[in-house]
Formats: sequence, structure tokens, C-alpha cells
Amino acid sequence: MSTTSVHAYATGSSTGFSIRDRQIDALVRMLNFNTTPPAGMMSGGHLASSSSSSASSSLSSSSGAGASGSWNDVWKILVYDRYCGDILAPLLRKGDLRNQGITLPLPLHSSRQAVSDVPCIYFVAPTRDNIKRIAEDARQSLYESLHLNFNTPVPRPLLEELAHDTVQSQSSHLINKVYDQYLNFISLERGLFTLNNPPSSYIAFNDPFISDAQAESNVESVVNSLFSVLVTLKVIPIIRCPKSGGGAKLVAEQLDKKLSQHLQSPSSASLFSSSSSSSSSGGDGGASAFQRPVLIILNRNVDLTVALSHAWTYQALVHDLLGLSLNTIRLDVKEESAPGGGAPKTKTHVYDLDPSYDAFWSENTATPFPGVGVAVKSAVDDYQARVAEVGHLSDIDNNKQEDEKAQLIESKTKDLSQFVSDIPELQEKKRVIGAHTNIALALMEAIQDRSIDMFFSHEENIMTRAYLDKREVLSIIQGDKGTPEDKLRFFLIYFLSTKSVTQTDMDAYEEALVKAGANLAPLKYLKETAAFNESLTATVVGGPSGSSGGKGDGMGGGGGLAGMGWMKNLMGSMGGGSVESLTGLLSNSFKNLLPKNKNLYVTRVVDALMEMKNGLGVEDSYLYLDPKVSNRGAGVPRRNSPFKEAIVFVVGGGNYVEYQNLLDFSRKQSGGGVSVGGPLSSSSSSSSSSSSGSGLGGGVGGHLGGGGGAPSERRHIIYGSTELLTPHAFCEQLAELGTKMKK
Repeated sequence: MSTTSVHAYATGSSTGFSIRDRQIDALVRMLNFNTTPPAGMMSGGHLASSSSSSASSSLSSSSGAGASGSWNDVWKILVYDRYCGDILAPLLRKGDLRNQGITLPLPLHSSRQAVSDVPCIYFVAPTRDNIKRIAEDARQSLYESLHLNFNTPVPRPLLEELAHDTVQSQSSHLINKVYDQYLNFISLERGLFTLNNPPSSYIAFNDPFISDAQAESNVESVVNSLFSVLVTLKVIPIIRCPKSGGGAKLVAEQLDKKLSQHLQSPSSASLFSSSSSSSSSGGDGGASAFQRPVLIILNRNVDLTVALSHAWTYQALVHDLLGLSLNTIRLDVKEESAPGGGAPKTKTHVYDLDPSYDAFWSENTATPFPGVGVAVKSAVDDYQARVAEVGHLSDIDNNKQEDEKAQLIESKTKDLSQFVSDIPELQEKKRVIGAHTNIALALMEAIQDRSIDMFFSHEENIMTRAYLDKREVLSIIQGDKGTPEDKLRFFLIYFLSTKSVTQTDMDAYEEALVKAGANLAPLKYLKETAAFNESLTATVVGGPSGSSGGKGDGMGGGGGLAGMGWMKNLMGSMGGGSVESLTGLLSNSFKNLLPKNKNLYVTRVVDALMEMKNGLGVEDSYLYLDPKVSNRGAGVPRRNSPFKEAIVFVVGGGNYVEYQNLLDFSRKQSGGGVSVGGPLSSSSSSSSSSSSGSGLGGGVGGHLGGGGGAPSERRHIIYGSTELLTPHAFCEQLAELGTKMKK
């Protein structure tokens, strides 16, 4: 029994520098028995263009039979383990799976009934437990044939164990083929991925008591996942990492070694090649140095403040306050009171916040929270204006001549027919508006309960070097606003940013934090280790940003043609009261509270390394590794032209604030009108980018990033991390490290 690298069969596709689209293409091939389906089924799920107001998926739009014939005439079962289920969840919905002929997606470790006349595609990690379960499925002859796909190369001992078990049960003939997929990562957006591995990754790379074996295992796990990312993108990058050490240096050096060894093995050369690729970096196996991206690997300790700070943009707030995970949140929503006046019931809603399907989410992920209510109100107005057109279809002037009246009725009948065909789209708009109204109201409630706006404002001042004296710090800690953890996060940012707190002042701060109920273990860890010495906070680049109708009856004009009542029942009410309330609260409370115009430290490092300039001293303090250079006796020759593409990876945990800041930086390098994580157009950068109206279309543009300059080449940036950490989760990991140090 042998394995086959599925990427040897890749034909490439015009997905650009998009990790999400490339991973979808690989998964679609896998679901079609590792053959390339018709072109219309590739590159699904991504935004059609940077200015598109609606997101579409070629996966979900294709019909079940396929226009060209029998590519998906074979119905299949998909079996996956937990981690591979997480890989699939943000990329392929149930409808997308059905379009690929998948009738039943089932967890591997569950009770499954035999379907002996249907082939089964397995997508699992190569673990002993999974191998045993697959062998048991074969022994029981659950399926017609087994097509095994491992998300990372299967070790030889496990492959031999599978062969032994299936031979023993006389079921080896059921295993059709075994593939190494190199898909050991989770894509969330076109320019965003995470590994969700190793668990508690900040602890994994900063625990002073970890065993050497476990530390090596953690590094190997990250290296294998990054190798999969590069195989999927089909690029062999230049690698940069800090010379100072830490997990980033270990990962970078091991990845460089793995890539170099791979390139020297002719039998595996096909992993990074494709027969055709329109990406500037595609098919990098033979690309010149000028076409290659740079992979920048950083330690989380390079900037701890951003991992602790209170967010103020829509996506980051949803992640922090509502637990966004794999592009999904679960939200308890109070339903309307019953007609009898009983207490309103609470219902749990699951919202899929995928920018490739949800146009509102795509356009407003980086919008400062005050603009979200305005965006919701604007969406409601657009919806109601469209629905109001139905009312005008009933306006027939009875004083007109019969022939004129007949022509008018015929015209309005055609318009009504068009409106009926638009009903599914309007229903979807109504659902999206309702979802984001509920989400915004939940955020508003959490912000008011915990005074998030106050903490955000003070932290912004601290990180832009505004002076905060001891009395102000103590008043915030001792005040009645916020939770104990909110106060601790605020003080940790103050501590990391000032680095000049006297022992007398520290004693007073710690006493106040203890009285407030805060756990001081995170502070203990930062005080007693050298980790915080690496933490550099943002300096001011640019200044603060500036700040950025009536209810409808839901159907417009009354009256109507006979039979129009069903239309009103179908479309329903948009809940205008809650939208007006949300907009009013945001306008009155937070209209002048916007993020300041700054580039975070990671963004400035990326800028310096892509431009190959030494403004921050990073050019000389970062290793330069080129996996294509085998003879390094005389050193590695360096390129002298700026990079157009970069993959930024943070060891120890990333966050949406950092991701959005990098996106805004790349937008400004190309004039501000680009899609998230997508191709950018060359333009001059500006100190702040403004957008019309409420400033919602431009995302973070105009609020983060800064610094004018000469026109520069377009830049594509992909951001990844070992895990996406909320500030709460990061505090918990710091607390665990601090507790270990007490022992």
C-alpha cells in the first residue's frame, strides 16, 4: 500500500494569492476522487471583486447533475475526524457538499450504518486511533470502496499498520487509494488562516518547564502545517524571522530545512509545480526570486499589547465579546412577547459570518462599531425601498381609457413577475439584516455593561504614548466600570507600554487590582520573565481620525392588486423599532469614538521587510533564509527589490485587530479599493483613506495605518497564526504560566 501526493495532479486555477480559494480548490478535487472537476466548480466561495456588494460561490450555484455530464453522477459519503471537520466547516456548506455528490457527511468516530453500494471519501488526520477506525470500517465492509485522504503525510508505521489490519480481515481490496493532501490548516478568509494547533500555543512556546520532546513536537507540528500552506499556495518563499530566537526562529529554521530537503528530492518536486497558474506566485517550483513571496515568522511576544487590548471594530468585537469561531457564533436572542403578554422566550441562533456569503459582514468587518448601526439602518432602508415598489404596482388610474389601462396593467404585471422572481434574494437580505441587527444589539449590551468604550479609549491613548498618571490609572482600576479582567487587561497594557513603574507604584496598583477581584498571575508572569522585554508598542503615525430616516411600514404604499396580501405575509416586518433604537444609541453615545490612525508594530515590521529597508532595525536583526540555496558556505545571496507578496505568521497566537491592521496597510498601498485578502491595485499610499457617506465601504481605511509616501508596488498579504486568541483566552494562558512560576 502506497500513498500518492494529491498536489501532483493540481492543474492550478486563477485564484490569485488567496489561501482560502486555493484550499477550496484542493478540497473540491479531493471530493471528486482527486480528479479535477469542470472549471466552474473550482475557486468557489470567494468574493467576485473588491467592490462587489454581494458575495457569491460557484460551488453553491452549480446544479446537482452538472451541465456537462457525469462528473458527479457518483454519489458519495464523506467521513471526517474532528480537526478535518474544522477545516471543512468554514469552506464548504452542506449545499456545496451536495453539489460535489456528497449525500452524507459523517464524523469518523460515530455510529455509522453500512451503505455497501456507495463509495466513501475519508478526510482525516494520520493518527493511530483514526487508522484503527478505518481498518474496522473496512472489516465491516461499511462502504463499496474507501478513498483515504490524510490532511498531512501519513507516517510509514501507521500505513503499515493499516495494511496489516486490512490484510488480516481480508478487506484490503476495499481501499481504493491513499492520498497525502497537505491541508493541515484552517482557512477563514482569502487572506486569513489559523492552525488551531498546538493547543494553548502561547503556553506551548513560552513554558519554561516544557520537556524537550514536547517542545520539539510543537515545533514540528507548526512546521508541517506551514509546509502544507506553502504547498497549497504553490510557493517557495524567502523566510525572515528574528535572530533573537524563540519559537519563531525554531520554526523558521526547521521549515527552511524541510523545504530544502524536499527540493533536493526529485521524486517530490511536483508538490510546488502546476501545469498552469495565473497567480504571480503560482507554480513557484521554477519561479525566479523576483516572483517569490516573503514568509515573515514572528513571536507573539513582539507585541503583547494588541493581544490584550479592547477592540472597537465589528469583527474584532464579535470575536472578543461573542466568541466568533470558525466564522460562526451562537447567540441567545429574546423573541417577541407572545400575544397574551407572557414573558419573551430566548432562542439560540447560530449565525454563519462568512465574508464570501454575507455581503454586509464582508463590507463591515473592519468598521468601527459606531458605523455598524448606520450600516444596518442603510441596509434596512434599501430593503424597504425595494419592497415599497410592490405598492406602486397597484396604482391603476381608473379614469384612463380602456386601452391605456390595459397597457398599464400589462406593464405592472411584468414588473410584478420580476418582483416575485426577486423574492428569494429579498428574503436572504431580510435574514442578513435581522442577523446583524441582533448581533449589533448584543454587542451594544456587552459594551454598555462592561464600559468597553472607556477601556478602548484609555488603551488607545496609552499605546500612542499619551501620558497617564498614577491617579488616573488607580481611578480606572478602583472604579465600578468593567470586569476585573477588563481592569487587568488595561493595567497590563499600561505596564508593558511604560516599563518604568516604580516598586511603590506597583504595590499600589497590585493592591487595587486584588481588591477589584483580578487574578494577578498574568502580571506575575510578565514581571518575572524576559518575555515583555521584546514587546514593542505602536508609536503615533498620523493623528486621530474624524468621526463619520424614518421608519417604513415594511411594504410601502397601501392598497394593491387582488391577492397582494400573501406578499405582505411572506416578507414580514423588519423590526424597525430595534434598528432605530440601535442607530440612536450608537449616534448619541459613540459617534466621536474612532480608532486612531496608526500602524501596529507587526505592520511596521512587515512594511520594513517587504520594502527591505532598515527603518526599525529589523533588516539587520532578522534572519534571511532561502530554501532554494543549497550551498550556503558563502552566505545566502539576497534580492534587492521589494516583495509584492507576504505571508505573515505569528507563533503563539494572532488576533483580528492585527489582521485588520495589515489589511488596511495593504489597502492603502493600492489606493484603498481592494477586496479582503485579494489582489490589490497599485496606487500611492495616503495618510488616511476616507470613504463617502458613513465611511462603511472602506473598512478600516482612514482609521488605522498611516504615513504618506511615494507610489509603491501593489502588495498582497496573508495573515496566519497558531491560533486566533481572544484577549480572555490570552489572559488565561498568561495566568497558567504565572501560576506555574509560583510553584
